[in-house]
Amino acid sequence: MLTRSISRRLNPDGEFAYGAGNLNPSRAISPGLIYDLNEMSYIQFLCREGYTGSSIAVLAGTKTINCSTLIPGQGHDALNYPTFQLSLKSTQRTTTTTFRRRVTNVAHLVSVYNATIKAPPGVEITVTPTTLSFSRLLQKKSFKVVVKASPLPSGKMVSGSLAWIGVRHVVRSPIVVYSP
Repeated sequence: MLTRSISRRLNPDGEFAYGAGNLNPSRAISPGLIYDLNEMSYIQFLCREGYTGSSIAVLAGTKTINCSTLIPGQGHDALNYPTFQLSLKSTQRTTTTTFRRRVTNVAHLVSVYNATIKAPPGVEITVTPTTLSFSRLLQKKSFKVVVKASPLPSGKMVSGSLAWIGVRHVVRSPIVVYSP
């Protein structure tokens, strides 16, 4: 997903129009940073989305899952995923949401990435910290993304991005805000 080539054609469906894009095999071999996920990440996400423990247990292939006993995932979507998606609940009020993410350095022993944000009109995006410095391979770093979005008319969508830019890698994540 992060090593894709993006079509720059104008499309009212923005980020949803081209999906994951075209895979670039040479970039996929060395992506720079990865967002690790495990089964528990998905279970926490589904619990947060309101699915019942019995529904999730069927998907996970276990006998029982009790969502109330799990430590909830952090951030707005409780999922360590390379994309950020905010569905506005109001067409009248500004919405502010925090996403929490963790990346793993798979590039070089010493790697430094600086955040570059492209925010669409009506959306403020901040990243903390703005620099991720890695001193070893497989080192993990956490960051948070705060999205403050003005109301949108129903059915409208805007998109921006966060790019972690290093000497040899650019790790881009789409940020989509929409009003269902």
